Amino acid sequence: MSDDGLPALRPDVVIAPNCMRGYATSSQVATALAEGVRSARPYADIALCPLADGGDGTLDALEAVRGGLRRPAEADDARGRARSTEWLALDPSTAVVETASVCGLGALRPHELDPLEATSRGVGQIVAAAVDAGATSLVIGLGGTAVVDGGAGALAALGARFVDRFGHPVDPCPRTLTSAVAVDLAPARRRLAGVRLRFLADVSTPLSGNLTTFGAQKGVTAHNRPQAVRALHHLLRLLAEAGDPEAPRRFEEPWFGAGGGTGFGLTAVARATAESGATGMLEIADPEDAVGAAPLVLTAEGVVDEGTWQGKLPGAIAQRRAGAGLPTALVAVRVTAPPPEGPMSTHQIARTSSRGAVTGPDLWRGLARAAHQACDQWQGTALLEQA
Repeated sequence: MSDDGLPALRPDVVIAPNCMRGYATSSQVATALAEGVRSARPYADIALCPLADGGDGTLDALEAVRGGLRRPAEADDARGRARSTEWLALDPSTAVVETASVCGLGALRPHELDPLEATSRGVGQIVAAAVDAGATSLVIGLGGTAVVDGGAGALAALGARFVDRFGHPVDPCPRTLTSAVAVDLAPARRRLAGVRLRFLADVSTPLSGNLTTFGAQKGVTAHNRPQAVRALHHLLRLLAEAGDPEAPRRFEEPWFGAGGGTGFGLTAVARATAESGATGMLEIADPEDAVGAAPLVLTAEGVVDEGTWQGKLPGAIAQRRAGAGLPTALVAVRVTAPPPEGPMSTHQIARTSSRGAVTGPDLWRGLARAAHQACDQWQGTALLEQA
């Protein structure tokens, strides 16, 4: 219902993109797509709903919907370098942390990727800062990270102590973690006593399958993969022996593989839940379910690939709507995996520069053209004729 008590009007087209990491924010993408829709259907009623799914842009999306106060902080990036970042205080007791803004892929060049050295330590530092500021409930967006350490670095930042057989401290990055014979979780558990963590995950992949599906984008190769796998299994054993009996089950559970397993590790020291970030964000940002009911939805992300259909926002929207027989158009810079059967279409932005990149005005025009094409494709089956 609307504020005046009349039935709420449903838009003809809802534009609900993710960000395009390295290209544009979700708000920028939504605005460009809207221009294309208006050129194709000048009289269509359009609703913009820029979103995130637990990965890049989660902090911005939640701030746009819920407000809050940004709090500056210093934290280590995936390479262990100190950097300035932020977390969001929604209210005095609730904080939002975006792992992608701390140890994300977006901050690294391809030659800087090193999954055996990459650490989630910065996430633990931000969690500690939020808790020290009074937060007892933390929403943590998992996704878009350059790490595969299972959250070991975050645990160490919160006080967990990994030691070798001589009792000496061990840096729990994947390269050296296997030299640890034990971990003391008690300091981290005391630090997070009374704190509840809610993980918004961008993919449903369990940690047991994370390296297979997402390892390559983080620098995992045939050469370093065996050591990365050994490190994760060694962490699993250490946590179980340290008094985390649920670790083996959690290792195979959906959503805990997101963010390189950061949520997997943190759950060893705090009460926590993990869920679809796309579903969680839609519940917060779209309580009237316009995305689920509109005649046509346009969504977007940088690359439509196999991961898109494992919980990422565009895939979650398309699959949800397909169950109701409603069409969804997915726009991307690259499309490497076709959508499943159903009323879905993909629209790849043309690359016009000599280097094959899509930036600035080219990106804006490409997004608008793709939106125009999507409207043309679904006209008659998706949109009201008068639109």
